[in-house]
Amino acid sequence: MGFCKFLVMTCLCLAICIQAQADEDVSDTTNKVPVSTGPYITGGILASTIGFGIGHAVQGRWADKGWIFTATESLGLVMLSAAASTCSKKTDIYGVEKTECSDTGLALAGLGVLIGFHVWEIVDAWTGATPVEDSGPKVFLLPNPNAPELRVAWNF
Repeated sequence: MGFCKFLVMTCLCLAICIQAQADEDVSDTTNKVPVSTGPYITGGILASTIGFGIGHAVQGRWADKGWIFTATESLGLVMLSAAASTCSKKTDIYGVEKTECSDTGLALAGLGVLIGFHVWEIVDAWTGATPVEDSGPKVFLLPNPNAPELRVAWNF
């Protein structure tokens, strides 16, 4: 039980520190990071669906804010797993099975951390960067379905 309280307090302290850092960065909202259109859209979709800082990594912004979401969403998942490990099935005298968990507070805190930071990640992935068009040449590797080889295609 002491470890669970320590874990919750660590999570709350981390959330307060990150919120304080976010409050400092409010004045820099006009300086959005320029990201190519493809990584911007792909990163936004991955941040919206999977999370854990993957979208920020695709956008090239993991070192700025993506690590925050990797750490906190992983911590929320660990808290949920720790709370789920305290659950057990019990059968009453009538033969009805019930699942009882002894640490629902930790489960609610973990779920709150996981959902809260995931929502923040989605908002930041779509609003923290601005899409820009690439005008340089692009190279694509195209598989050949008739032979085991790859071909290169140029686009200007």
